[in-house]
Amino acid sequence: MLTFLKQYSQRLQHQHGWEAELDCPACGNHGLPDYAGWTPGSTIHFGTRPTILVSVSCPRCDQDLKQQAGEKLIEFFSHVTTRMRNRRLITLFISLLVDLPWLLCAVIWAGVQLGWWGHTAFLALNRLTLLLPPAIFWFNWQIHGARRCCECGQPASVFMGLLGRSYCYRCSTCGKLLRLRD
Repeated sequence: MLTFLKQYSQRLQHQHGWEAELDCPACGNHGLPDYAGWTPGSTIHFGTRPTILVSVSCPRCDQDLKQQAGEKLIEFFSHVTTRMRNRRLITLFISLLVDLPWLLCAVIWAGVQLGWWGHTAFLALNRLTLLLPPAIFWFNWQIHGARRCCECGQPASVFMGLLGRSYCYRCSTCGKLLRLRD
């Protein structure tokens, strides 16, 4: 069980990085920026505005290039759509979380009104909540598994930032772009 939880946590972790050339507005340098890790932030932009968490700077003049990285993220990922499998998983998960409890409540309510069941039906509904943690585990495993596979056969997805509410990844091996939502 411990190895499964370790694999699960590794699967959910992002590998932050920046592997795209940027233009420095101060000195005009064009090339790969210096990557100095990432900074967690509580600001998330919606719509088509990017959220950049990496710390990138010009290797020549140390100018902060976060704004240019945001523009490059829009350039790269504005035409990339989320995968259909990703959308289906989200739809399935939301329908399981919303529709199934409502359906069970309706059946239990009708059963109690017609004298089919007693309080044991409400206990059965409470036991349904025990299925929630495994369902969340399964959902996260499936969603984050998409960035662990690539057509090149050697997936190395690097998290570049958020565009709206979508996570933007780029495969370090082949350069393929991936956009996911969870």
